[in-house]
Amino acid sequence: MKKIKTLAAAAVVAVSLFSMQGDAMAAEANTISVRGIAKQEVAPDMAYLTLGISVKGDTAESVRTQVAEASQKVRRALLGMAISENNIQSSSYNLYPDYENFNGKNKQKGYALNTTLRIKVDDLKKLGDIIDKTVQEGVTNVNHVSFALSEESNVQRQLLAAAVDNARAKAAIVANAGGRNLGEMLSADISDYNGETMVAAGTNYKRSLAADVAAPTQLMPGTLKIDASVEVTFKLN
Repeated sequence: MKKIKTLAAAAVVAVSLFSMQGDAMAAEANTISVRGIAKQEVAPDMAYLTLGISVKGDTAESVRTQVAEASQKVRRALLGMAISENNIQSSSYNLYPDYENFNGKNKQKGYALNTTLRIKVDDLKKLGDIIDKTVQEGVTNVNHVSFALSEESNVQRQLLAAAVDNARAKAAIVANAGGRNLGEMLSADISDYNGETMVAAGTNYKRSLAADVAAPTQLMPGTLKIDASVEVTFKLN
Protein backbone atom coordinates (compact mmCIF):
# COMPACT_ATOMS: atom_id res chain seq x y z
CA MET A 1 0.00 0.00 0.00
CA LYS A 2 2.85 2.33 0.90
CA LYS A 3 4.45 1.72 -2.49
CA ILE A 4 1.19 2.53 -4.26
CA LYS A 5 0.91 5.82 -2.35
CA THR A 6 4.48 6.72 -3.29
CA LEU A 7 3.82 6.04 -6.96
CA ALA A 8 0.64 8.07 -6.81
CA ALA A 9 2.50 11.01 -5.25
CA ALA A 10 5.19 10.79 -7.93
CA ALA A 11 2.50 10.80 -10.60
CA VAL A 12 0.98 13.96 -9.11
CA VAL A 13 4.41 15.67 -9.09
CA ALA A 14 4.99 14.65 -12.73
CA VAL A 15 1.59 15.99 -13.77
CA SER A 16 2.32 19.26 -11.94
CA LEU A 17 5.69 19.62 -13.70
CA PHE A 18 4.14 18.98 -17.10
CA SER A 19 1.45 21.49 -16.25
CA MET A 20 4.04 24.12 -15.29
CA GLN A 21 6.03 23.44 -18.46
CA GLY A 22 2.86 23.74 -20.49
CA ASP A 23 2.01 27.06 -18.87
CA ALA A 24 5.54 28.36 -19.55
CA MET A 25 5.35 27.29 -23.20
CA ALA A 26 1.95 28.95 -23.53
CA ALA A 27 3.33 32.15 -22.02
CA GLU A 28 6.30 32.11 -24.40
CA ALA A 29 3.94 31.59 -27.32
CA ASN A 30 2.17 34.81 -26.37
CA THR A 31 5.27 37.00 -26.23
CA ILE A 32 7.77 38.37 -28.71
CA SER A 33 11.34 39.51 -28.01
CA VAL A 34 13.22 41.86 -30.33
CA ARG A 35 16.32 44.04 -30.24
CA GLY A 36 15.87 47.77 -30.75
CA ILE A 37 18.77 49.86 -32.03
CA ALA A 38 19.34 53.62 -32.19
CA LYS A 39 22.39 55.51 -33.48
CA GLN A 40 23.43 59.13 -33.59
CA GLU A 41 26.44 61.24 -34.54
CA VAL A 42 27.06 64.37 -32.48
CA ALA A 43 29.75 67.01 -32.42
CA PRO A 44 32.02 66.82 -29.33
CA ASP A 45 32.29 69.85 -27.09
CA MET A 46 35.21 68.86 -24.84
CA ALA A 47 38.46 66.92 -24.87
CA TYR A 48 40.98 65.16 -22.64
CA LEU A 49 44.72 65.63 -23.17
CA THR A 50 47.50 63.46 -21.79
CA LEU A 51 50.71 65.50 -21.85
CA GLY A 52 54.12 63.99 -21.14
CA ILE A 53 57.41 65.41 -19.84
CA SER A 54 60.44 63.17 -20.33
CA VAL A 55 64.02 64.04 -19.32
CA LYS A 56 67.36 62.27 -18.87
CA GLY A 57 70.32 63.26 -16.74
CA ASP A 58 73.38 62.14 -14.81
CA THR A 59 71.68 61.89 -11.43
CA ALA A 60 68.23 61.16 -10.07
CA GLU A 61 68.14 64.57 -8.40
CA SER A 62 68.98 66.40 -11.62
CA VAL A 63 66.15 64.80 -13.60
CA ARG A 64 63.74 65.30 -10.70
CA THR A 65 64.61 69.00 -10.60
CA GLN A 66 64.21 69.40 -14.37
CA VAL A 67 60.80 67.74 -14.37
CA ALA A 68 59.64 69.73 -11.33
CA GLU A 69 60.59 73.02 -12.99
CA ALA A 70 58.98 72.05 -16.30
CA SER A 71 55.80 70.85 -14.55
CA GLN A 72 55.48 74.16 -12.70
CA LYS A 73 55.85 76.12 -15.93
CA VAL A 74 53.26 73.92 -17.67
CA ARG A 75 50.79 74.34 -14.80
CA ARG A 76 51.24 78.11 -14.81
CA ALA A 77 50.63 78.15 -18.57
CA LEU A 78 47.45 76.08 -18.16
CA LEU A 79 46.14 78.30 -15.35
CA GLY A 80 46.89 81.32 -17.52
CA MET A 81 44.57 79.86 -20.18
CA ALA A 82 41.73 79.54 -17.64
CA ILE A 83 42.20 75.79 -17.07
CA SER A 84 41.22 75.22 -13.43
CA GLU A 85 43.32 73.19 -10.98
CA ASN A 86 40.49 70.63 -10.80
CA ASN A 87 41.00 69.93 -14.52
CA ILE A 88 44.76 69.30 -14.18
CA GLN A 89 45.72 65.89 -12.83
CA SER A 90 49.05 64.07 -12.53
CA SER A 91 48.48 60.57 -13.93
CA SER A 92 51.96 59.01 -13.71
CA TYR A 93 55.49 59.63 -12.40
CA ASN A 94 58.29 57.17 -13.26
CA LEU A 95 61.94 57.55 -12.25
CA TYR A 96 64.32 54.78 -13.36
CA PRO A 97 67.99 54.08 -14.23
CA ASP A 98 68.95 54.78 -17.83
CA TYR A 99 71.19 52.15 -19.43
CA GLU A 100 73.21 51.97 -22.63
CA ASN A 101 74.69 48.92 -24.32
CA PHE A 102 78.50 48.99 -24.38
CA ASN A 103 80.35 46.01 -25.91
CA GLY A 104 77.39 43.75 -25.34
CA LYS A 105 76.91 44.80 -21.73
CA ASN A 106 74.37 47.16 -20.23
CA LYS A 107 75.95 50.05 -18.39
CA GLN A 108 74.07 52.67 -16.46
CA LYS A 109 74.71 56.15 -17.83
CA GLY A 110 72.28 58.10 -15.69
CA TYR A 111 68.61 58.39 -14.90
CA ALA A 112 65.39 59.04 -16.80
CA LEU A 113 62.11 60.43 -15.53
CA ASN A 114 58.73 60.42 -17.27
CA THR A 115 55.66 62.15 -15.90
CA THR A 116 52.23 62.74 -17.45
CA LEU A 117 49.43 65.21 -16.87
CA ARG A 118 45.80 64.62 -17.80
CA ILE A 119 44.01 67.80 -18.77
CA LYS A 120 40.28 68.29 -19.19
CA VAL A 121 39.52 70.94 -21.82
CA ASP A 122 35.98 72.33 -21.73
CA ASP A 123 36.49 74.72 -24.65
CA LEU A 124 37.68 73.06 -27.85
CA LYS A 125 38.70 76.44 -29.28
CA LYS A 126 41.58 76.45 -26.78
CA LEU A 127 42.81 72.95 -27.60
CA GLY A 128 45.49 73.79 -30.17
CA ASP A 129 46.71 76.76 -28.15
CA ILE A 130 46.98 74.62 -25.00
CA ILE A 131 49.14 72.08 -26.82
CA ASP A 132 51.41 74.74 -28.33
CA LYS A 133 51.93 76.72 -25.12
CA THR A 134 52.56 73.69 -22.92
CA VAL A 135 55.09 72.37 -25.44
CA GLN A 136 56.88 75.73 -25.24
CA GLU A 137 57.00 75.39 -21.44
CA GLY A 138 58.41 71.86 -21.28
CA VAL A 139 55.98 69.23 -22.56
CA THR A 140 57.89 66.81 -24.78
CA ASN A 141 55.05 64.74 -26.17
CA VAL A 142 51.27 64.58 -26.40
CA ASN A 143 50.43 60.99 -25.55
CA HIS A 144 46.71 61.06 -26.11
CA VAL A 145 43.92 63.37 -27.27
CA SER A 146 40.33 62.21 -27.01
CA PHE A 147 37.16 64.14 -27.78
CA ALA A 148 34.00 63.70 -25.71
CA LEU A 149 30.54 65.08 -25.01
CA SER A 150 29.80 66.89 -21.75
CA GLU A 151 26.06 66.12 -21.86
CA GLU A 152 26.39 62.53 -23.01
CA SER A 153 23.84 61.34 -20.44
CA ASN A 154 21.13 63.37 -22.20
CA VAL A 155 22.00 61.80 -25.54
CA GLN A 156 22.04 58.37 -23.89
CA ARG A 157 18.51 58.82 -22.55
CA GLN A 158 17.27 59.93 -25.97
CA LEU A 159 18.93 56.99 -27.71
CA LEU A 160 17.59 54.43 -25.24
CA ALA A 161 14.05 55.77 -25.75
CA ALA A 162 14.58 55.66 -29.52
CA ALA A 163 15.88 52.08 -29.26
CA VAL A 164 12.71 51.00 -27.42
CA ASP A 165 10.58 52.69 -30.11
CA ASN A 166 12.61 50.86 -32.74
CA ALA A 167 11.99 47.55 -30.97
CA ARG A 168 8.28 48.27 -30.66
CA ALA A 169 7.99 49.10 -34.37
CA LYS A 170 9.74 45.88 -35.43
CA ALA A 171 7.71 43.77 -33.02
CA ALA A 172 4.45 45.30 -34.27
CA ILE A 173 5.32 44.42 -37.88
CA VAL A 174 5.98 40.78 -36.96
CA ALA A 175 2.89 40.56 -34.73
CA ASN A 176 0.58 42.02 -37.39
CA ALA A 177 2.03 39.75 -40.03
CA GLY A 178 1.09 36.79 -37.84
CA GLY A 179 -2.43 38.03 -37.22
CA ARG A 180 -1.71 39.22 -33.67
CA ASN A 181 -1.72 42.61 -31.97
CA LEU A 182 1.19 43.96 -29.97
CA GLY A 183 0.50 44.33 -26.27
CA GLU A 184 2.31 45.90 -23.35
CA MET A 185 6.04 45.76 -22.79
CA LEU A 186 6.91 43.01 -20.31
CA SER A 187 10.66 43.47 -19.89
CA ALA A 188 13.66 45.36 -21.26
CA ASP A 189 17.37 44.73 -21.00
CA ILE A 190 19.97 47.31 -22.01
CA SER A 191 22.35 45.02 -23.85
CA ASP A 192 24.71 47.63 -25.23
CA TYR A 193 25.56 51.32 -25.08
CA ASN A 194 28.62 52.79 -26.77
CA GLY A 195 29.98 56.28 -27.06
CA GLU A 196 32.89 56.13 -29.49
CA THR A 197 35.40 58.89 -28.81
CA MET A 198 37.55 60.27 -31.59
CA VAL A 199 41.22 59.88 -30.67
CA ALA A 200 44.58 61.20 -31.82
CA ALA A 201 47.41 59.39 -30.05
CA GLY A 202 51.20 59.26 -29.79
CA THR A 203 52.07 62.63 -31.30
CA ASN A 204 55.65 63.60 -30.51
CA TYR A 205 56.43 67.30 -30.34
CA LYS A 206 60.21 67.26 -29.89
CA ARG A 207 60.71 68.29 -33.49
CA SER A 208 58.47 71.33 -32.97
CA LEU A 209 60.72 72.53 -30.16
CA ALA A 210 63.66 72.58 -32.56
CA ALA A 211 61.83 74.59 -35.19
CA ASP A 212 62.34 78.36 -35.22
CA VAL A 213 58.76 79.04 -36.25
CA ALA A 214 56.19 76.29 -35.74
CA ALA A 215 52.75 76.41 -37.30
CA PRO A 216 49.95 76.48 -34.71
CA THR A 217 48.46 73.10 -33.86
CA GLN A 218 45.02 72.44 -35.30
CA LEU A 219 42.99 69.32 -34.48
CA MET A 220 39.73 68.44 -36.20
CA PRO A 221 37.36 66.75 -33.71
CA GLY A 222 34.89 65.40 -36.30
CA THR A 223 31.83 63.70 -34.78
CA LEU A 224 31.19 61.15 -32.04
CA LYS A 225 29.31 57.98 -32.98
CA ILE A 226 26.96 56.94 -30.18
CA ASP A 227 24.66 53.92 -30.30
CA ALA A 228 22.36 52.00 -27.97
CA SER A 229 20.56 48.67 -28.21
CA VAL A 230 17.84 47.18 -26.00
CA GLU A 231 16.40 43.67 -25.79
CA VAL A 232 12.64 44.11 -25.29
CA THR A 233 9.87 41.55 -24.70
CA PHE A 234 6.26 42.41 -25.56
CA LYS A 235 3.01 40.66 -24.87
CA LEU A 236 1.02 39.39 -27.87
CA ASN A 237 -2.74 39.83 -27.89
